Amino acid sequence: MGERKGQNFYYPPDFDYKKHKSLNRYHGTHALRERAKKISQGILVIRFEMPFNIWCLGCNNHVGMGVRYNAEKKKIGMYYTTPLYEFRMKCHLCDNYFVIRTDPKNFDYELVEGCSRQEKRFEPSEIDQVDTSDSDFSHKLAADAMFKTEHQEEDKSKATNEESRMEKIEWVQERLRDDFAANQALRAQFRVYEFINAHSKYHSIIAEHYLSNEVVFQKEKKELTEKRARDDDLRARCSLSIPLVPEDPHDKKVAGMLSRYRTVKSYDERQEERRSEITSKRIFSSSSTPSTSSAGVSVPSSVERLKNSIRRDRDRRINDSFESGPAPKKSSLSLGIVRKSVKQELGENEEEFEMLNVVESDLKEEKKEENGAKSTCGLVADYDSSGSD
Repeated sequence: MGERKGQNFYYPPDFDYKKHKSLNRYHGTHALRERAKKISQGILVIRFEMPFNIWCLGCNNHVGMGVRYNAEKKKIGMYYTTPLYEFRMKCHLCDNYFVIRTDPKNFDYELVEGCSRQEKRFEPSEIDQVDTSDSDFSHKLAADAMFKTEHQEEDKSKATNEESRMEKIEWVQERLRDDFAANQALRAQFRVYEFINAHSKYHSIIAEHYLSNEVVFQKEKKELTEKRARDDDLRARCSLSIPLVPEDPHDKKVAGMLSRYRTVKSYDERQEERRSEITSKRIFSSSSTPSTSSAGVSVPSSVERLKNSIRRDRDRRINDSFESGPAPKKSSLSLGIVRKSVKQELGENEEEFEMLNVVESDLKEEKKEENGAKSTCGLVADYDSSGSD
């Protein structure tokens, strides 16, 4: 959005660039808003931070260094090419006003009105712990060899005078030195560090284990939620009110084997097959028994399957002849029986010879049964005619 700030301004119809120059001038406002309310007087409102500790002369309260105020900034003059600024601000504890000016000559601030500085100055040369920094002295030491030699002699004499005091300090330290206690304290500190490191490693391992278990738990929870949704959907579609048992891998394997090695038929197909089996079943019982294998399980061969199919067709035609009267004589071509040519190949032709013999024997049996059916129909007709007389 920042790149469109200069474009999202509304320019009214009566805006004239030659006359108004800018929208701020058209509306009579300034870009700095409330900070520029006295811009005509050369005053700009800024945030001023107190550079040192002061005392308020109105309420005699202490104002610490770093306290910030809304101050009126005004240019009052120049020190060579450096501008002089004056800051006027109101005390937050009373109605008094502070007036502070910049002092570029002394690199400081000048307190003009309403406040006084809290004096905390000291002389660095009077304090041994604070080293004095004098730039002129340093330059003179670097430039004047004689001046440097003189100060080296002073340093040597000072070291000679302080030698006895240093020896006394070393003697006190040597008397109070205990190597065993120092070593014991150091080793105890090392043991503490080792204990902390070991505990940190232990806690890191526990945290990693917890995070891994949390990931596994979330994954299992998601899988269970999806499975529950699938089960609810299946029960809703099948109108089931029973709980579904979890899937067993053994059942899945058995179902796969059944679908692979066995053709599953629907209920309607099984019913249709059973009806056709009943209609094609012979009225008179047959004494033929299926062939069995060595294991005792019936395994019909191709010849037996062919014989069974021919027998079913024959039984169906006989049943139809009883319902609709004597059937006309049909040839083998109309029945769809084709006599196969005998090939002079050994091994593969044995089954073909056997099939031809079976077909011929079945045709002979069929002729006999048709003749028997005709005579039976005649007897039934004579019986009915005699009963009517």
